[in-house]
Amino acid sequence: MNTGALVIYRGRSAVITGIGRDKIEIRGEGGTERSVRPKDIEFLHPGPVAVLPPPEVPEPDWPAVVELMDDETLSFGEWVELAYGRGGAPEYYAAWRVLTGGDWFSGSIDSGVTPLPPELLAERRAAREAREAERAAREALLDRIRRRAVIPEDRRALREIEAVALGSAGSSRLLKELGIEAAPEKAHRLLLELGVWDCFVDPWPARLGVETQASELPLPELPDEARVDLTGMRSLAIDDSGSDDPDDAVAFADGCLYVHVADPAAVIHPGDPVDREARLRGATCYLPERVVPMLPEAATAQFGLGLKPVSPALTFVIRITADGEAVLERMMPSLVAVTRLTYESAAGEWEQSPLREIRSELERFRERRRREGALFIRLPEVKTVVRGREIVITPCPVTPERELVANAMLAAGHAAAKFMAEQGAAFPFVTQAPPETPERGETLAAMYELRRNSAPSVPGPVPGRHFGLGLEPYARITSPLRRYADLWAHYQLRRIMRGEEPLTWEELESALTYSEAGAAVRRKLERYADEYWLLVYLKLHPDWEGFGVAVDRQGERLTLAIPEFAYEYKSRYQGKIGLDDEVGLKLADSDPAALRAAFQIKR
Repeated sequence: MNTGALVIYRGRSAVITGIGRDKIEIRGEGGTERSVRPKDIEFLHPGPVAVLPPPEVPEPDWPAVVELMDDETLSFGEWVELAYGRGGAPEYYAAWRVLTGGDWFSGSIDSGVTPLPPELLAERRAAREAREAERAAREALLDRIRRRAVIPEDRRALREIEAVALGSAGSSRLLKELGIEAAPEKAHRLLLELGVWDCFVDPWPARLGVETQASELPLPELPDEARVDLTGMRSLAIDDSGSDDPDDAVAFADGCLYVHVADPAAVIHPGDPVDREARLRGATCYLPERVVPMLPEAATAQFGLGLKPVSPALTFVIRITADGEAVLERMMPSLVAVTRLTYESAAGEWEQSPLREIRSELERFRERRRREGALFIRLPEVKTVVRGREIVITPCPVTPERELVANAMLAAGHAAAKFMAEQGAAFPFVTQAPPETPERGETLAAMYELRRNSAPSVPGPVPGRHFGLGLEPYARITSPLRRYADLWAHYQLRRIMRGEEPLTWEELESALTYSEAGAAVRRKLERYADEYWLLVYLKLHPDWEGFGVAVDRQGERLTLAIPEFAYEYKSRYQGKIGLDDEVGLKLADSDPAALRAAFQIKR
């Protein structure tokens, strides 16, 4: 051994820079220097070596070399001379790499080199050719991706990028080779650019892990239990056009408001398979492209009010006192004949019974809520529906008909919550802390500030005040087809009605822990999906122009509300714009993959 000699250390080239009594100093590829034991290195060539790794040399004709050797074993040096015609450090290093590759020869530097048997050579040759073909195919695929010119046969290979876009994989070899970060939005954008996806592929349900199919669990038959026949009264289920899961209706008789609620708890019980599945889902998920029900579709068919001539219901009879308090007179399983109306068609019956009487009663209830400090936050709302390849965005203005239905449901929730608080039984009450600021106004900017300063509603077993609604106590009970907490409330209400032992606080807390987690992820998905489809709509309408209203300014960030889409656009526009100023907007860009839009402000 001598300084300047070429050696192999841990499978890589190195050069000897010094020789001591017990250790040898070497410098490896990249310039790293270290002291090693002689047995840790493999001597390859005396050198001198100036560059690591040594320069590449032309590839020999290996089949010809094999034929010349004729199964003879040569020393490593003789073999290098035969193959390369000279024995410099670059040739020795290249030969060592071929030998360790094992495609043509066996042996070692010390024991010599022998050609592989013909059958093994053929096998290795086939494997080598397959690797080379695969490498060439891979390079061709990468080239087509870079040129955005993929072919149908590439679809299988691109599934790993789809997996990243859908959130089911956190890495992709293809993306790494392309120098693209393995982030869902970047994978999504690439798939759009390649034409593998179009903008009508919504990745958000998969990313958030939300089931998009209805449960197919069977429901038991409706039990034979006593039900009060209320089919003689005119009962109305009022909802948006296109709604297909009506779970509440209103009526009026004997000076009382009747709120009929779908009664799935008649056949679903805590702990049964349908209950467990509903608990995991937490709520029905309303996406623009589909509705994913919390309960099996059979539950809506069996209990949706007005879907059949006569429907089973749980009816709450509520008296609105002179000062607007909602008092639960009684509740009972019932049979009802429900007429379905849209908010628009309900306006045509506004002066007819029972809406005329219901309106008069609920005006007192609403006024009491106002006196109790209810926050009547009015912000733009829209409903987005995807029908095939058509996106329809419809405003949902606050109308007297919508307010009537909302107040009827609030009255039922308040009256039932009071009743259950008096019973001292576990119940999914809903509370809300007061807003951080007492300031209130009627402008759009004031409404946004009020919403921003309002705490979220909190479900829990302890009755308390819901400051936003102006009610104490309060519980949601009118959507057992859509919300698990409402369904659990019905379990408890039915037990109380039958005089049975109520469910415990521990059972309630356990149920809410699971159901609220499922409901929260579905609410998150609804927000993302609504925004995604809005941005797709804008992508398809690049010439859109409209207006926005300045609702907030925090430092350099200006927030504009676009009422047409119930969308908030944050801009760094530094021009003079005051709160509630209306400004013209023109779409500059829409990027559904990144959930981002940009608008030009026109003054």
